[in-house]
Amino acid sequence: MLNIELDDNDDVQSNLDTIYGVMIDLLDRFHPEHEITVTSSNPPYVTPTVKALLRRKNRLMRAGWTEEADAIACRVRTITRSSSRWLRKVDTRKSAKDAWIKVREVIKGTANQAGDQVDGLTAHIFNNHYAAISTDADYRAPG
Repeated sequence: MLNIELDDNDDVQSNLDTIYGVMIDLLDRFHPEHEITVTSSNPPYVTPTVKALLRRKNRLMRAGWTEEADAIACRVRTITRSSSRWLRKVDTRKSAKDAWIKVREVIKGTANQAGDQVDGLTAHIFNNHYAAISTDADYRAPG
């Protein structure tokens, strides 16, 4: 059992900081971060998530857990197919130029044209959203 000592004389923020510190320590202990490196030689559909799943699948295969490894292989297949679906959108019979543009993107990779924007979402939109939901308009300071 975990024992956290909070002080009634401290303000709410310092008690929350104590709890937050304990939670971060537990998270680091039971679910440590792993560093996954994705290089330019990887195809565009190989994301850190896909690479981590492939590593896990290989580890399970070596341990003989083939059913679990097959399930992960299905997940990877689903992710990579949906990620590479954009390549199939080009009709190579009608536009050889567009086909070669897509081939070059696969070979060399491409920079995100929208900068830090993904599907219309930006860091600014996320910040505003979380600021709005974490504010209590009816809060009154104790006193």
